Amino acid sequence: MVDLGLSAQGRPLTMYVFGDGERPLLVIGGIHGNEPTGAELSEKLIDYLRANSPMWRDHPVAVLPRANPDGLAACTRVNGRGVDVNRNFPAKNWRKTPRNDAYGGPSPLSETESKAIATAVDTLHPWAIISIHSISTNEACNNYDGPAEDLARRMSALNGYPAKGSIGYPTPGSMGSWAGGDRGIPMVTLELPRNLSGQKCWETNRQALLTIVEIRPPPTSLGK
Repeated sequence: MVDLGLSAQGRPLTMYVFGDGERPLLVIGGIHGNEPTGAELSEKLIDYLRANSPMWRDHPVAVLPRANPDGLAACTRVNGRGVDVNRNFPAKNWRKTPRNDAYGGPSPLSETESKAIATAVDTLHPWAIISIHSISTNEACNNYDGPAEDLARRMSALNGYPAKGSIGYPTPGSMGSWAGGDRGIPMVTLELPRNLSGQKCWETNRQALLTIVEIRPPPTSLGK
């Protein structure tokens, strides 16, 4: 376990790391607190990895299952300070927005949660990132940023969600814009059908996640 600090309201931001190799796959769940299946799916992945050490022996994986624990506790999209963590990254497209459910904060990385994620990215130099969200059922997809279309299509073949380069609306200051678009790290935002339970999401997406886990990190990283 790696302690990445505390949330705005003092809850731990804990990352679980499997394997000793460099440049792991980084999986993030629960960045929006009203999308709890992202955290549940991440925790089921942790349980699976704990029980199946041969899988990650040469394929290191890091999982931050509850990136917005205050929001998850309150079932709100935003964190404990009313900021959408997934609009608070220092992407080129970050901009000040009105105080609503997609409020990006007073400045990029103003929130402890986004700082923790950015620290993880800067420290781990992940070869790829999967961030797990949920969305209206008929809009479920594998949304990719940066050089991740191949990863999204691999997942699509197994979970049945389409691979999309755009989710259809602007996302200023999002992790995808920052890590994928600006930094060139292959990133897939897995948008789960919002009406499914965590168990059903695991059953539908387990193999899609594991097929990415099983990829050996390439020798160089565009995002490093």
